[in-house]
Amino acid sequence: MTDDTSPPALRGVIRMGLMTTAASLGMGLVLSLVVSGPAAAAAAALAWAGLALLVALPVLTVIGVLIDEWRRREWSFVLAAVAALVLLGFAIVRKMQWALGA
Repeated sequence: MTDDTSPPALRGVIRMGLMTTAASLGMGLVLSLVVSGPAAAAAAALAWAGLALLVALPVLTVIGVLIDEWRRREWSFVLAAVAALVLLGFAIVRKMQWALGA
């Protein structure tokens, strides 16, 4: 990006995502230490949701940058964002194939 680090809307989404991630991970950790029995599964699910959000935030950031640079017509940055998304997508697909044993 050329003149600022990110648009205000993107900064707000990232900030909200980080707060949600931190809250989910923190609550999942505290609940996993406090509860037992059937509630332990809910605590684990909350912690896993926080981890999923933590992984999703960089992808959402790159999509936001792609949209912003497209509007500015900064084609070299658009190309870089597309390349980053392709690499992230490839890594996710390969990891899923490995996890499923395919």
